[in-house]
Formats: sequence, structure tokens, C-alpha cells
Amino acid sequence: MRSRWIWGLLVLASACKAEIGGGNFGADGSVDGANVAGDATAIDAPAPLPAWGAPRLVPGASTATPEDDGTLTTDSLEMVFALADPADAGRKHLYYIKRDTAASTTWSAPLRLSINVNLTTDQTPRFSDDGKTLYFASNRPGTTGGLDIYQATRATLGSTTFNPPTLVAGVNSASADKWCMPCSGNRYLLISSRAPSTSEDLYEGTLGGGAPTLVAELSSASGETGAFLSKDCLTAYFASTRSGTNKIYTSTRASVTSPWSPPTEVADFAALGGDQEDPWVSDDNRTFLLSSNSAGNKDVYISTR
Repeated sequence: MRSRWIWGLLVLASACKAEIGGGNFGADGSVDGANVAGDATAIDAPAPLPAWGAPRLVPGASTATPEDDGTLTTDSLEMVFALADPADAGRKHLYYIKRDTAASTTWSAPLRLSINVNLTTDQTPRFSDDGKTLYFASNRPGTTGGLDIYQATRATLGSTTFNPPTLVAGVNSASADKWCMPCSGNRYLLISSRAPSTSEDLYEGTLGGGAPTLVAELSSASGETGAFLSKDCLTAYFASTRSGTNKIYTSTRASVTSPWSPPTEVADFAALGGDQEDPWVSDDNRTFLLSSNSAGNKDVYISTR
């Protein structure tokens, strides 16, 4: 009798909740799975992000001298970019600027990094996720090809003192290699002109593993540059001239072993004009760094949303 009495109260309470509105129980006390799923979706679904805002020139990386190849640390406070250095007959070298907060539009004066080597080229920098390793391409003495990937480490964030650069094992070839972008699990995306490529294409590999392999889904006969990978290795950005002018494209995949989706152009920056390249995107998908020659020479731009 007692169990029947309790069951009756449960049924009555459930019916009242359903009548009041918004309950996830049926009149018989059963759970309405459809309503539960619907409520969870309404609560958990993130709001869609707005379009990217108009790109702004980055002070210090947008002078009368060409600048490009911009990259940021994960916290968006430190930037390294390449400048056609007038002190070395216009050869590209790496420069450093920083700011106090991720929202600040004030950057420090550019500082040439000591890891550069005159009479050679230093370019296409990318930071590791912890910001303590800088990957870049150089044709300095000791390379195995036209451009090779080097790494330089530092003790702390904010320091401009890097240890002497060393070649990254297993990554380089006898052809040009640049834009080594690491992500989780020591995976990386790379731009290379090695065989079987006839132009600069996208390659993927694992640091410490074998030679990287061509990513056919993302590459084209027109050539690609500016490889970027999200931290989880599932979203790629790069620049390509496949449409006739250099534009930024993006692609996604479900897992690191899944194929990449067909690349689509990032059309948010169409109003900027000119060639657009060298993408970098923050982890929260709210800061976008790129280069463009829309003002004449190449400059580094930043967009937020």
C-alpha cells in the first residue's frame, strides 16, 4: 500500500510539472527524452561568432619597408614578423614586438632578434603552444636545401634572448621548406616544394617522426603558403593563388586521421583588397593576423571579433 501511495504522488507531481510547462516528464512520470535533448541543446549550443572585423594595421609591422610572416604567441601578447631589412640589402629577417594586453593597440618598438644571420634570409616564424620555441625558415650555412626549418628556444615568455638555432630533425629536404606550424601531439603542417610537388604545397608530419607527407586535399598546382594549424590539429588555414590572386583558405577535419574538407576562401577580408596571406588565428577564434599588400608594400594586419 505504501509503495502505491508513493507512486501515486510521483505521478501527480509529474503531471503538475508538465501542466505548469517546461518539465521533462510525461504525465505517466516517464522522462521526455526529446525535451531533455532540446533543453540541453538550447543551453549548451554556443552562440555563432560574428564576421571578422575590418583589419587594422599593426604599428611597428606596417612601415614603408615591407613586412609579412606575422605570428603571435598563444596569449596574443608577443609578435614575431619578417621585415625586408634595409640593414642587410633587403633580405628578410625576424623582428619582435609586444603589447601589455590582448586588447591593446599599442605595440613596442620593433627589435631585431639576435638569431638572424646577415647575408642570409630568416622568415616564416611560428611559436610552439607554450611560446618558448620559435620555428622559422632560413637559408643560412648548414642547411640541406634552399630553406630549412630551424628552432630556437628561450627560457621564459617575454624574453627576446633565444638559444642558438638548430635544424629540426626529420622535417627538412633538399628543396625549400618553410612555415612549420606545430599543434597537439607534436604534429605539424609545413610548406615544402619537395617531390612529388612541382610547387610549394602543404605537408603534414610528426616532430621526431618520419618525413612529412603531401596533403593532397589542401594542395594545388598554383602553390600554397602560410600554413597554420589550430591547437587541436583539426582546423587549417593557408594562402593560395588558386583563384588567381593570393587569398586565405580554411579547411577542417573530424580527427587527425580523417581527410580534410574541401578548402573554402575566408571571404571576411574581401574589402581589404590586395593579396592576403600569412594567417594566424587565436585559440578562442577571436583574433586573426594576416599580411596584405593592399596599401602598396606588404604590411601586417590584425582583425578581431
